[in-house]
Amino acid sequence: QLSEHYTSAEADAEFVTKTGDTMTGNLSFGDNDKAIFGDANELQIYNDGTHTVISESGPGAFKITADAGLWIQSNNGEFRINTDANGAVALYYDNAVKLATTATGINVTGNANFGDNDKAIFGDANELQIYNDGTHTVIAESGPGAFKITADAGLWIQSNNGEFRINTDANGAVALYYDNAVKLATTATGINVTGNANFGDNDKAIFGDANELQIY
Repeated sequence: QLSEHYTSAEADAEFVTKTGDTMTGNLSFGDNDKAIFGDANELQIYNDGTHTVISESGPGAFKITADAGLWIQSNNGEFRINTDANGAVALYYDNAVKLATTATGINVTGNANFGDNDKAIFGDANELQIYNDGTHTVIAESGPGAFKITADAGLWIQSNNGEFRINTDANGAVALYYDNAVKLATTATGINVTGNANFGDNDKAIFGDANELQIY
């Protein structure tokens, strides 16, 4: 209801009519003054003096739609989020893409950091889990099938300083090391042992298809 101090012309100049109007120029809101939408005030847009707030309290989704790209940027134009129509959603750090969706999944640029006991989990039944428990790094496989590690070339297990523990060559030897020195290696005809083969009491070296020769 208009104040009696307003003339009809002044009211038209000061207020938007109930049936709608066209604004020319800025519509200014003070701190905590809100633009409110919805019969139950579901959507509210305002600045609280420190932060700008878009608050949605309705039972439905909060949808932001665009026919072309939808960008979230800093005032100087640096990207925070970039969404392309029928394409990637990209998340940025300091204007550099760090995670982007693709037609087959996601691309990560840089490290994916997991805290203690945070797991990378694979398989519909969580069969493969990779994590650090705060003391040890664990690769846990609980599926019914084999745990396969494959490589076209060599497959090496080393210490952080590069010393070999196990060295497997494509179409060649599997070598087991002690203090970076080969102690047992497979060959085309069997194995080579470097050093002693130690047997405890009643441990046997057995020869022959029917175990005919036993040394112990």
